[in-house]
Amino acid sequence: YLVSAGDWARGIYANEDAVRYYDRALCILEADAVHDVPAISGIREHMGDLLGPIGRREQARTQFNAVHAWASATADTVREARMQRKLAGLHWDAGERERSFGCLREGLRLLESAPSPGAAQANDISSDIELAHLCQEMGRLSFRTGDNQAAVGWGERALQQAERAAERGRDDPAIHRATAAAVSHALNTIGAALARLDRSAEAVVRIERSVAVATEAGLLQAACRSYANLGVLYATLDPGRAVTTCQMGLDTAKKIGDLGFQSRLYANLAVAYCALTQRCDDEGVQAAQSAIDLDRQLGQIDHLAVPLIVLGQIHQCHGKADKALRYYQEALELAEGMGEPQLMFPCLEGMATVYLDQGDDARAEAYFIQADAVCTRAGVDRDSLVVLPFLC
Repeated sequence: YLVSAGDWARGIYANEDAVRYYDRALCILEADAVHDVPAISGIREHMGDLLGPIGRREQARTQFNAVHAWASATADTVREARMQRKLAGLHWDAGERERSFGCLREGLRLLESAPSPGAAQANDISSDIELAHLCQEMGRLSFRTGDNQAAVGWGERALQQAERAAERGRDDPAIHRATAAAVSHALNTIGAALARLDRSAEAVVRIERSVAVATEAGLLQAACRSYANLGVLYATLDPGRAVTTCQMGLDTAKKIGDLGFQSRLYANLAVAYCALTQRCDDEGVQAAQSAIDLDRQLGQIDHLAVPLIVLGQIHQCHGKADKALRYYQEALELAEGMGEPQLMFPCLEGMATVYLDQGDDARAEAYFIQADAVCTRAGVDRDSLVVLPFLC
């Protein structure tokens, strides 16, 4: 009954209540002389899924590690690969890029080296679905490190895997929902990468389809990511629509209690407000500061640089050079630590233009050279990073 109550609370996004119910169920099961280990692992995975988005990432990591250990000991390859993917997400949020890629590569190895069609069809479909999710995540992280062609390739592979699984399990609602999640995220990743490849019209089509897939399947967390990226793309075309889209995403993130996406959407909302210059001073600054506060609270190192850059840009526009440089410098230190070109570039470009406005041509030139070097190393066009630095 406690597990059922947890499932119900989770279904209406009462995340803290769900965690409490699951935790009580876990205490009862673990106190039993004969542990129901499969049930315990299922509860731990659900708890990990909830703890991450509400900012309790270390606790989420503990739950996933426990499930991973059990899956490895029992040769449950699909679950083991899934835990590698979920751990990869936690490592990425903490700025641990290599550990994140390592988890994804291990997950892919597990599934690609597992014996195929000998098991039951349901296990084959589960393997296809998880492989789709792993490919999508590889695409998303490839995009974040500046390899847009690889991101598109991984995303397309994820779509193929998901569509294959959906066809084989078309009469099963659970399979439909799982494949829809993979499809929505893959379309989002492909769209973000296409935007960087100067194919913005195609990008908007892919991400709008991602929203539709997520919304139809009731996948509100996936929809939040789509809203965040659409807000960035619309900001270059129609700032008013960008504000509306980011606000829709923010309302959705609040509804499901996902603090991480709330931060992302606050930052993108700040950018959209500042495109509408009359709303920048109050609402733009407030939205950016809300994002910074959330990122610091969550230890969300991978995103903190974004709202810092936005505040730097706002202060630069208002002639407050010292404040702008301070925010750019903090953001640059974070971005360099992660090696992320889409965040390093706007920091360096911003600092260069601040010094140029101050008449310090030598220092400005040095930062411009560094900014161009970042683009060259990443194989990214500088104009795409000027316009679209905050896709996720």
